[in-house]
Amino acid sequence: MTPIQAFEQLLTNDDFKKMYELQTGRTVAKLTQEQLFSTGSMYHCVKITFADNTGELRLTDCGRDITFNNQVYLATGDFIDIQNPQRSKEINNTGMSIKVSNVRSDYITLIQQGKFERANLDIRLVFINPLKGTVVNDFGVFNGEFDASIITIDNSSQEECTNESEFKINSFWAVLDKSARAHCTPGVHKSYPGNETDTFFDHVGKWNSEAIWTSRK
Repeated sequence: MTPIQAFEQLLTNDDFKKMYELQTGRTVAKLTQEQLFSTGSMYHCVKITFADNTGELRLTDCGRDITFNNQVYLATGDFIDIQNPQRSKEINNTGMSIKVSNVRSDYITLIQQGKFERANLDIRLVFINPLKGTVVNDFGVFNGEFDASIITIDNSSQEECTNESEFKINSFWAVLDKSARAHCTPGVHKSYPGNETDTFFDHVGKWNSEAIWTSRK
């Protein structure tokens, strides 16, 4: 099933139409996109897989914990902004950012311990059945790895301490952002007549990449 077909199913789903009817008092044969969104059934599921293979952290901006793909996603904080990734016909490392407010203290501890460094992140948009509470359909939003995180804690209020975390994320194309080392090719040297057994340049690649070169007058 294509994403378009999956979305069309949501527009004709009886439970979503019934919720819209309960909210507005109007009956429709098929929901529009705006009417579907107005049912308040769209949420984000964020899965964070730590780079050191010590586990996963699964979060959602839903008001309660939800089960998706047989895994529980914990309700946490408020997703202030999940930046829409830019579409491009070129292969680029185009990242995005996420802002979360009122993050739990144990998550802040994970950030301070560096658990999020190079962690893999997968974001999916899910539609929850408004009458049954189960995930009906999901759509991929972004997949990449954490690049940096910023925590802002506000103690100015005497009644409540608030915090905000911002995460910078690279796309999975970040693996291409590397510069190749310069190595000589001894095969080219040996291809010339008389140099077939000359092994002098066999070691230059190693020298070039590992040795420290200095000069004196």
